[in-house]
Amino acid sequence: MLLVGENERIVIDDLFKRFGGKCFKTGKTLDKAKRKTWAIDHILPSRYLYPLTFRNAALLSKGANENKRDRWPSEFYTNNELIRLAKITGADLSLLASKKPVINKDIDVNACVTRFLKVRERSNLEKRIEELVKLLRDNRLISKLSAKNHRLLGL
Repeated sequence: MLLVGENERIVIDDLFKRFGGKCFKTGKTLDKAKRKTWAIDHILPSRYLYPLTFRNAALLSKGANENKRDRWPSEFYTNNELIRLAKITGADLSLLASKKPVINKDIDVNACVTRFLKVRERSNLEKRIEELVKLLRDNRLISKLSAKNHRLLGL
């Protein structure tokens, strides 16, 4: 959402092939045709400014994905799962295993506002703006906003 690049289009067949058609967390077989039973998870969460890319995507059952919900990988996966996940995806194991979340600093804050609001159009807009402002403040990124985005966010 807040990245220099955009989220990639994930080819579902490739994702299912990569994970053997199974939920990475539970190992249960997933039916590609039953879309409401599985989810594409951001391994490194968008909450910490990571895009959804093939390398940053895991196949999870809907329940497992709801349990992970914005948690950092080391807070959700076991050490052995992190190692397996890094091998499957090519992700940086030291980043996945980090005990503290690591914010992705490779962002364009002036492009982020529109994307953040567009991506979250069905959610509580006031709450999303508060979350965005907090995220930008916590990571000392407010100064990178244009005057237009300062006004838009009420800063």
